[in-house]
Order: sequence, then structure tokens, then C-alpha cells
Amino acid sequence: MSKKKARACDAACPCGSGLALARCCGRLHAGEPAETPEALMRSRYSAYALGLDDYVLETWAPETRPAVLFESGEERPKWLSLTVHASHEEGDAGMVRFTARGRTSRGAFKLEEQSRFRRENGRWLYVDGALAGN
Repeated sequence: MSKKKARACDAACPCGSGLALARCCGRLHAGEPAETPEALMRSRYSAYALGLDDYVLETWAPETRPAVLFESGEERPKWLSLTVHASHEEGDAGMVRFTARGRTSRGAFKLEEQSRFRRENGRWLYVDGALAGN
């Protein structure tokens, strides 16, 4: 393994768990199914932060999935932190309420959302989310 690849595996996971990426969301990015809606949401946040668009789209329910995450030329935010406030699952339905903070050339922002998830064929999928105050 190259030194660069070894450093990437040892790097802290962007989701804020305190674990190395390879032991945290990296496992899910490599194909392991998320055990909970919160684990899927954290892995999706990490995928956004790492530019893993295919993973984000693959873990999105087909009926609400966009064709692309970013339009050509659209600025991608730099994701700075994630705080999970609550998570819940009941049967094959789940919910996660979180705040994600980021920055673009226009300045810092925060995204507060309550996301809905469902388990289908043993895998959790993101369905949709309601922004705070909406």
C-alpha cells in the first residue's frame, strides 16, 4: 500500500465519529450495508465531503433521487462538520435529525434537516428530508 493510500485510510472520518475513515464510513463506501439510518446518514455526509457522488446517488431512494447532485459549473461546498441531534428507527422506517456546516465562496452556512430513511432488501436508503423551519 502506498504511503498516500495508508494516510487516507488512517485519516479521521469526515462524519465526526472520531474513528478512522477505513473503520467508519469507508466500510460503507466500499459496499458494506449500513446497520442503521444514522450510519447511512453519516456515510452520506462523508461521501458528500469526499466527493463520492455515485455513493450518494446509490443510497438515495429511486423515486426521490435527482439525476445529478450538482449542475455543471455549480460550486461544491466544503463540508466542515456534522452534528447528529436525534435518530430513530422503527421496523423498516427511520429518521435522523442533524446539522451540517459548510462553506462556499459566498461564506459559511448550516443545513438543518430531518431526514427520512427506509430499509429495502436489507439496505437503508435516504428518502427525503425537511429543512428546519419548513
